[in-house]
Amino acid sequence: MKPQVSVVIPALDAQSTIGEALKALCAQLGAPPFEIVVVDNGSSDDTAGIARAYGATVLFEPVRGPAAARNCGLRAAQGEIVAHMDADTVPSRKWLCFLTEPFSDPATLIVAGNTLCYPPRTAAERYVEAVGLYDASRCVNRRPFPFAPSLNLAVRRDVARSAGGWSEDLMTGEDVDLCYRILSRFQTEIAYAKGAILYHHGRADDAALCRQARGYGAGAADLYRRYPAEVDWNAAKAMQLARTVLSRALLALCGDAGKSLGLVDRRRAEFLRYHSLWTRNFWLGFAQRAWQLRNAR
Repeated sequence: MKPQVSVVIPALDAQSTIGEALKALCAQLGAPPFEIVVVDNGSSDDTAGIARAYGATVLFEPVRGPAAARNCGLRAAQGEIVAHMDADTVPSRKWLCFLTEPFSDPATLIVAGNTLCYPPRTAAERYVEAVGLYDASRCVNRRPFPFAPSLNLAVRRDVARSAGGWSEDLMTGEDVDLCYRILSRFQTEIAYAKGAILYHHGRADDAALCRQARGYGAGAADLYRRYPAEVDWNAAKAMQLARTVLSRALLALCGDAGKSLGLVDRRRAEFLRYHSLWTRNFWLGFAQRAWQLRNAR
């Protein structure tokens, strides 16, 4: 039977997680006929072998980056709907059923699933959960760039292809960019599938969290450069940003002081400290990338 859905999974050195992801994917309930396409993005481990053991079609994409890997899967997809998940995520039993259900309406072009964090074990993981980093219910209504996070997203194959696919020059923010182009071209909105639950581990340590924040900041700089009319950056916004960074740093200091005096809950102080850490690294990544883009003119 021809698959109605193609599940595309980009993977890089994912042998420690992809088996659990594929096991859960193969056990889906109520899902339409689907194929699994794993795109190996240059792994040096047994990612490809594990994927084949679960019946996945394995493709190899030498150009590094999630956008290039997803484009490889998009080109090969046989299903009319292309669903995306990451190699370090685990779908719930009816994830694919709920993620594809909104497409029964011909007007639906993009669907965002509901990504939940595993119970956090570290301070960095607690922050990712508390701040709602992957909360698609907020992302789909964000302005000026509503989007469906790429780790739990489905799109009509022909729509994604006609929009030009994923932008391979973006290492982060490629999901924001794709959604912007589709929404602008087809004058539509993103559907949110609350029941399409997928579980994800956040960054476990401070160094990884800071790298993620800087990467997201760099992606934001790329988007601001690409769509200046949507952002309208000016001196007033720059001043507001400076105040935000400073105020979060001061709140973090106050939180630590209040914790030592027994006036602030330990978890609240921890959140304030990590919120400042994330904010500082995000805008550092933004500034570094903006400087690179300016000098590249």
